[in-house]
Amino acid sequence: MFVDINLLPEKERERSTLLIAALVILGAAILFWATLFLLSLSMSKETLRAETQISSLHASQETIRENLKPSTHADVREKLAATVEWTEAYRFDTLPLLREMIALLPERGFFVSFEFTAPHASTVVAQFDDKSAAAYYLTRVKSSAVVSAATMESLVAESLDEQSGSESLPRFEATYHIEYLDGRDVVIEVGETIETDGQEESSDE
Repeated sequence: MFVDINLLPEKERERSTLLIAALVILGAAILFWATLFLLSLSMSKETLRAETQISSLHASQETIRENLKPSTHADVREKLAATVEWTEAYRFDTLPLLREMIALLPERGFFVSFEFTAPHASTVVAQFDDKSAAAYYLTRVKSSAVVSAATMESLVAESLDEQSGSESLPRFEATYHIEYLDGRDVVIEVGETIETDGQEESSDE
């Protein structure tokens, strides 16, 4: 006994399934390649933008290099070096003057301050036991070989024990304006204040 089996519908069904699978794969491939294309396009735009920025930066650097000429920097360095050498060669030597002024102090004379107020002039504040010592110091300063002129600006009596209330002999604080001789034909601006201690001055004497 023979059985007649018709397989045609199943073949059509298999063909339909294969077709659908092929379409799905093809669609996925198209989507994948479309995504890659869009990413590539975006990266190309970013690369182009970065290259444009780099080109602009290089152009700015070239402009800066052209403005900053080496010759200009060399001229500035040479002028600065010449100024430093000139200052070192012609600077006003204050230490010998200070030692000279201390050496002229009487035994009980002490500096309070020593300040240069002009290129070759200073204001000196000193303390003494009495008025005669202040006048004596002015006379000695005027006779110094390094001094061109000297004047006493003020003389004030000050008591050392005002806070304790005890009585004591006042000391006199004198302010002098002193101008110094300078053999150089230059003007040097000296701006320094030298504070001295009484014990140091007495030891230098």
